[in-house]
Amino acid sequence: MTLEPERPSSGVSACIDRARQAMALFADADQGRVDAAVTAVAWSLYNPDNARSLAELAVADTGLGNVGDKFTKNQRKTFGTLRDLLRARTVGIIEDDPDRGIRKYAKPVGVVAAITPSTNPAATPINKAMMAIKGGNAVVIAPSPSGWKTTAAAVDLARAELRKIGAPEDLVQVLAAPVSREATEELMAAADLVVATGSQNNVRRAYTSGTPAIGVGAGNVPVIIDSSADLAAAAVKITASKTFDNATSCSSENSVIILDDVYDQAIAELVAAGGHLATPDEAERVVTRLFPNGSLDRRLIAKDYAEVRAAFELGGDDADRFVMVEEPGPGPDRPMTGEKLSLVLTVYRARDFGHAIELAEEVLAVQGIGHSVGIHTYDREHAAEVAARLPVVRVLVNQAHTFGNGGSFDNAMPFTLSMGCGTWAGNSISENLNIDHFINITHLVRTIEPDEPTEDELFAAHWRAVGHQPR
Repeated sequence: MTLEPERPSSGVSACIDRARQAMALFADADQGRVDAAVTAVAWSLYNPDNARSLAELAVADTGLGNVGDKFTKNQRKTFGTLRDLLRARTVGIIEDDPDRGIRKYAKPVGVVAAITPSTNPAATPINKAMMAIKGGNAVVIAPSPSGWKTTAAAVDLARAELRKIGAPEDLVQVLAAPVSREATEELMAAADLVVATGSQNNVRRAYTSGTPAIGVGAGNVPVIIDSSADLAAAAVKITASKTFDNATSCSSENSVIILDDVYDQAIAELVAAGGHLATPDEAERVVTRLFPNGSLDRRLIAKDYAEVRAAFELGGDDADRFVMVEEPGPGPDRPMTGEKLSLVLTVYRARDFGHAIELAEEVLAVQGIGHSVGIHTYDREHAAEVAARLPVVRVLVNQAHTFGNGGSFDNAMPFTLSMGCGTWAGNSISENLNIDHFINITHLVRTIEPDEPTEDELFAAHWRAVGHQPR
């Protein structure tokens, strides 16, 4: 008999066992204890010392983004998510409607496998851990290999805070390094729910894991500036959003579509806000060097503008913060149509508002369908038309897109670092990932007064339309 060679254990089964044991210890926790655990995990990252050290480690670890903005992200996303979670009930009865005879009880979904990206190796794992624990679940994180050191450090801090309040620390775990594709797939198969943020390859593997899965779509946000916009304010917001963390966010603007009658003025405002408008020669260098052989050069993504400027041999001055490249139009054969993950913004000129919507739709058809669109306008009908016509989950009006898309204190979107993009992008959710996705619900159903209409009430209009005479 031939024996299979022994393989080193990935440790996945041990993580799953510990997670289930932690959940059993936590099963009787009331809402107050659950919220205390969520708050402890939130503080582990929000703590300014931790937020700063993890931001520094993330940049050193991955080479992506910048420390100041990652520090802000670590704190702001954690704070906003904690606000949302502490306002929700997830233990016992969460809704009771006597008139409809329905009472709802929240139950855990089980062990959550959280797949997280290198762009946010601290904020995304902790964000998902908070949501998982709020639902009474445990989470095992499979981070991007390049971000493992940061994620592991964040998990250690979270576990230490859980210990301080007497909560099971194994509610939060991370796979051991090196994190392999095989270990990640083993984790997804063994868990009760997979929540995947990151590359589309990871999302597709999550959906084929055999475990219920929530994935997110690719970003590639086009933003329209129409004739009614406050051009100076729009330029400041676009600049702040585009340059945040060196454009690592999936919600970062990748193209701006400007109506012809305000085009020159809008470009002038973007230049004043920190944009460098590439000359034709510079634009050619940006395209050929950012997309050698048609594929994005990973060595140039999420770098400081000084590196971008040197790599593309750009003019301008030290006040510049990103580069704008004018393009005649989007298309699958034009690489600047897609997501650039860098301080490079594609610019399109639209003949009129209808043409602007067409251009946005063409961009989304190449990449980013389902994700989001922005518009700077004071014409409510224009904003409504964008929402009615374009296949996206989110349309942000007069906002810095990176700051508003995943939740903000001045809009009603739930705070998150994972944006569902609907069936357009092959996703199971068409909203921001939130606590509703981390609980099961039991419905207690009682009888009520019958609510049974007559045949005439339901079919009369159809009968009249087809000339049917009821018997």
